[in-house]
Amino acid sequence: MTLVVRDPAARINRFRVDGFVRVGPILGEDVVSRLKAGAARLISRFTDLGYMSDDYWHFDVDGEPPVLYRIHNLEKQDWPEAELLYRPELAHLAAEFIGEPVVPTAFALVLKEPRRAVGVPWHRDRPHLAPHTVCNISICLDAAGPANGCLEGVPGSHLLPGDVNAEDVRDAGPRVPVPSEEGDVVVHDVRLVHGSGPNPSDRWRRTIVIEFADPAISLEP
Repeated sequence: MTLVVRDPAARINRFRVDGFVRVGPILGEDVVSRLKAGAARLISRFTDLGYMSDDYWHFDVDGEPPVLYRIHNLEKQDWPEAELLYRPELAHLAAEFIGEPVVPTAFALVLKEPRRAVGVPWHRDRPHLAPHTVCNISICLDAAGPANGCLEGVPGSHLLPGDVNAEDVRDAGPRVPVPSEEGDVVVHDVRLVHGSGPNPSDRWRRTIVIEFADPAISLEP
């Protein structure tokens, strides 16, 4: 279920049935390398220079430096690579799954620091919206698997009613990990029940997540 699906018709079907699909790399290696280098500089502002902002989400650890787990409003940060978030390949891919017109509506860098990152609780991003109308595109900047906290989802859970309990759905399963390689892109419906484990390994897991939606849709409940 987690193998790369490159055929457009097959991956659209996988998205509609399962709510998530790994489509493999769609950006050039040079673009991924620039994004990765830019992300590393943004992280170092926090870890090495002590930069703080409401967009730098972190938690405190007694006797240790704080753990950064997300840079929100990524497009508003001061980094030259921000222009790459608007690559046309990304919008074209989103349009495959949710139709046109489509625009990016949220940007974030999601982080799993080696040996210190905790798991992400199981949740749904926007359960009040209709299925197949809004998607998240994840650009994987590092190889990821269960050992360093890769994405996990419950297939078909995006089709469940909006008021279901995410933890109950997780426990009923099946829980399917979505391993990925550096440069891979994973797409998931914002209604999908998903989460991820901690990262006890010595490898980073860094992912740029971009939400795409029809500009006519109201994203608020």
